Amino acid sequence: MKNQRTIIDADVARISERYACLKRISLDDSLKLVLSSKTYNTLNDTETGLCYEMTDYIYDMFLEEMGDLDEL
Repeated sequence: MKNQRTIIDADVARISERYACLKRISLDDSLKLVLSSKTYNTLNDTETGLCYEMTDYIYDMFLEEMGDLDEL
């Protein structure tokens, strides 16, 4: 579980940074959005295996949830 937590934390940091840049919002606001998302809940549930996917895949999943996938 410790390695999974490290992977999840790294993914959350990367996704938050990318989304903050995309939306031109603060990193804190972006992090709040990520942490309150369904994507984060799924990522945090290690039984789903999402934590083993590439960050780009998880980011796209988050963008779709936020309705921003077409902004790329």
